[in-house]
Amino acid sequence: MVQQQTVSYVKGINCIYLPVSNIHESAKWYTENLHLELLKEVHEHSTQAQLKISSEQTIFLIKVATTFNLTYFEVDGNEQCVLTLEVPNIKQLHEKLRANLIEVEDIQDNQGCGLTFAIKDPDGNKIDIWGGWA
Repeated sequence: MVQQQTVSYVKGINCIYLPVSNIHESAKWYTENLHLELLKEVHEHSTQAQLKISSEQTIFLIKVATTFNLTYFEVDGNEQCVLTLEVPNIKQLHEKLRANLIEVEDIQDNQGCGLTFAIKDPDGNKIDIWGGWA
């Protein structure tokens, strides 16, 4: 019996929403450290910030009433992130973040899966930084 191939109804991921306690501080952190573009000025009463990754991808920072983050632990105890960002020059970014005194993990070589390291934003949202397929 030949299984018929179906086309996914999902085309891609357009945006992700991250909880933050301070819109100004978080927007500044993402723009300064990852060079994401702030699409709309953040004001005193702003409840969100929109950061452009590409013409088709955006991160929304959403102000929350109770501080929490989206980092979680797998059943075996490994801390896991909710977001992986692909970067063109992982070693250069790693050095820049260290120079900016951002807490960064060491670069890991995951063989065929490429180089990665993790960082946390001001609210503790863990973000995986990925250098692309090896």
